[in-house]
Amino acid sequence: MSGNFLRNKYDFRWDVLDVIVSGKSSIDALQGFQLHSMEEADRFVQSYGYDLDDIIEHAEVMGNFHEALNFVRKHFLQPENPDGLKLEIPRKIVELADIRELFLMASLAHPGQNADTQGQTLRNWACSLLKIMHTIAHIDKDLRSSYFSDIQQQIFDRFYKLIHRTTDGQLYLGEGESDPLRVDLVAFETKPKKSRDSTLLKLLHKPENVAEDIFDRVGIRFVTVTRLGALRVVKYLKDKMVVMPPNIKPSRSRNTLVDLDVFRVKLGEALVRAETGLIDEAGLVEELHAACVPPMVNPDNPHSSEFYRALQFTSRQLIKLKNPIYDDVRELKTLVRAKGAQEDLAKTIDRIDLKYLQREIRFFYPFEVQIVDVKSGEENEKGRSAHSEYKKAQVQTALRRVMGNFVGQS
Repeated sequence: MSGNFLRNKYDFRWDVLDVIVSGKSSIDALQGFQLHSMEEADRFVQSYGYDLDDIIEHAEVMGNFHEALNFVRKHFLQPENPDGLKLEIPRKIVELADIRELFLMASLAHPGQNADTQGQTLRNWACSLLKIMHTIAHIDKDLRSSYFSDIQQQIFDRFYKLIHRTTDGQLYLGEGESDPLRVDLVAFETKPKKSRDSTLLKLLHKPENVAEDIFDRVGIRFVTVTRLGALRVVKYLKDKMVVMPPNIKPSRSRNTLVDLDVFRVKLGEALVRAETGLIDEAGLVEELHAACVPPMVNPDNPHSSEFYRALQFTSRQLIKLKNPIYDDVRELKTLVRAKGAQEDLAKTIDRIDLKYLQREIRFFYPFEVQIVDVKSGEENEKGRSAHSEYKKAQVQTALRRVMGNFVGQS
């Protein structure tokens, strides 16, 4: 039995096995492909899901390729990114017309390509661009994206109905000015739709490289007067069933604002004193303000500063969208039966089975809520916690993941 046969049988390609069974992302893989012909490249692309013989799908793949080129130039290379790599994209890649050639370059199998420095450089460029193209494909194939405006409206409406101003202009969360449980606010903000590049960067910097795992496309932010106010916003949203605890995604909850263990003890003691008449509500509130001390934090998000203070959680809402085509098709079928039509047209319309059309499209969609007191919010915008610094760190992480083989060479 030949050595090649045994190697082919038992060589597991550890980088690929790590992706499948060990939780590693393909974006972090440093090795290239092992495709040795245009036929193998074509089979790979077909297995991925694209038919290059289809004109529309071929154009889509090439569009993704050119978008990836432009993305690299804008975010990863100088001069557009002053902190980027000082590199030029090889002419062979820029002028590429058949995407299968990119896979051969990533496999060190393109005609004339060797395992020398020039060949390795070509392979590394091909791998980097394919990683970005893979991410673009996932963004474009998120079926829910076409409903985004309706999704935003349904989620935001649950909050907007509880956001008001008093006659003297005070913003608050509540059902009316006389609501005894209302919470005064400094600001209430909803997040605009992420730009395409922002979504792409977010996916490239995290291991879960699929569009369904972006949880903050729809975002809501409360700024309260105090930290106690931030906790009261959480309670109010829960009590009014705007936020449903069973729909919270536990792994996405973050609290760097209030040490809940300390607050729980102090609240229990203060309520006992209030209930026995030792302190009035003003005294209770004063003690609770004092009990809202920040916790010691070790943030899970490597791009969030240790000084960033906020309550943050992700919930999910069942979105219900009426399918306008359903009623139109049903009406069309009724008209054909009632008034008749050309025979071929009538047969075609009659074959349309309404069971394949949903009257209503329903799915859960995530939204992120962030709550911060005004003082912490101001401190969050300073120094290492500033959003611009967060974005720079995010770009650098994405750069290292996508173009790790080039880091240190430019």
